[in-house]
Amino acid sequence: MRSAKAAAVRSFGKFSASSLSSSVVDLGAFSVLCAVLRPYLPEAPAIVAATILARVLSSLCNYLLNYFLVFHSHTAHGKSASLYTVITVLKTLASALLVAALAGLLPAGTPELAAKIPVDVALFFVNYLLQKAFVY
Repeated sequence: MRSAKAAAVRSFGKFSASSLSSSVVDLGAFSVLCAVLRPYLPEAPAIVAATILARVLSSLCNYLLNYFLVFHSHTAHGKSASLYTVITVLKTLASALLVAALAGLLPAGTPELAAKIPVDVALFFVNYLLQKAFVY
């Protein structure tokens, strides 16, 4: 029983490290993309576009880390990548819509990250459970 519990804790720890690495990629790309897109798009569409583009880049990093290092998967890449993509698309849409809505409630001039970080932290826990159960 203890070894199963220890394995679960290790798995979640590796998942957390993988997610943290991918979050750095996501947040960095999101910040740069918001700055680049802001002159050309209204706030909400700029946030949605930046979220989607940053998430594509960070998701590729995250999928590979999780497949090889976290879950040590032997599932065919076609199957696991497809399921991972479905979950990621749904999570990205939820993030984009929730961040855009929350950003609209914040005082003018508040950085978009003030909305993005708490939204994505909440989605993190849901993501772990879904990946563990369905992807790998």
